[in-house]
Amino acid sequence: MLRIVTGVLLASVAGGLVSCSRIRRMAENREPTPLEAFQVPPMLRAGSRGGPGGNAGVEVTLEDESGLTPGTVDRIRAREEDLMWTDPDNPEQGMEEMEVVIRQKSGKGPWFVSYSEGRRAAMRQGKPLLVWFTDTRFSPLCRTLSGEVFSKPVFQQWAAQEVIRVRLDFNVKGESGGPGQSAENDRIRKESYLQALKKRYQVRGLPTVLLLTPDGTVSARYRGYKKTFFDFYLARLKNDTVAAAETHRKWRLNMGRRGYRDWEDNQGRTVFARLLRYSKGQMILVEPDGKKLRAREENLSEGDQAWLAAEKAKRR
Repeated sequence: MLRIVTGVLLASVAGGLVSCSRIRRMAENREPTPLEAFQVPPMLRAGSRGGPGGNAGVEVTLEDESGLTPGTVDRIRAREEDLMWTDPDNPEQGMEEMEVVIRQKSGKGPWFVSYSEGRRAAMRQGKPLLVWFTDTRFSPLCRTLSGEVFSKPVFQQWAAQEVIRVRLDFNVKGESGGPGQSAENDRIRKESYLQALKKRYQVRGLPTVLLLTPDGTVSARYRGYKKTFFDFYLARLKNDTVAAAETHRKWRLNMGRRGYRDWEDNQGRTVFARLLRYSKGQMILVEPDGKKLRAREENLSEGDQAWLAAEKAKRR
């Protein structure tokens, strides 16, 4: 009986506190702040044991980063940015065909202007990612780097074979997308995205060039540029690209232990992915960044069809 009364008293006190908080806001004639309105309940906060069965150690927010290393925080934030959401009632909606994806090209010249598209291309082709942070309007040194290095045929021939190029130009121009989507809003959105990438990779000035492994690890960083240093600059790029490719090779071996492999179509084009589901010749593959693809067994190479046949034989 005492327990029941105590529980009732505690509930009344809690309710009274909530009511007092509400009355105080009404007296002040104000709406609740975003923090008050959307505050994470105590039982759902990281490390809380208040939920059913306890939630100790479950991290549901990055508001408190004190227990995480900077590298872990960066990886979590990067993953949050790269997540691709699907309709829970129709998880295959919008899923692309493997045959369509692997024949897609960058479309506009040798440089991607979208970081996400460039990184996905690097992942699919297994090449390091060369990311160039630049400002073609306000930085003379950026224009010098472009003219003395990136515009040279010898660099372009090498880069076309060895790396995926991404140019992130802070000279941003917005485009109108119709009613309610002004060019100014588009420009602000693009600038915010570029600033987020700049912060994510700790870019302190322009030009800065990063060499990333396809999984997003920074392998080399080049700040600024000294005029007439083309030969030295290109030599460093080549050496660092070899090292990045070796790092990626080890990463692929590790991913291979988790079921990832190269899937090849009947024209010799490949995508690095894991088989998620198979049914009557229809497959769903998932790439390392979570992107899901549909594929048909009949469109695969003879080697992949033989691999599937062997796997099916094991399960008979």
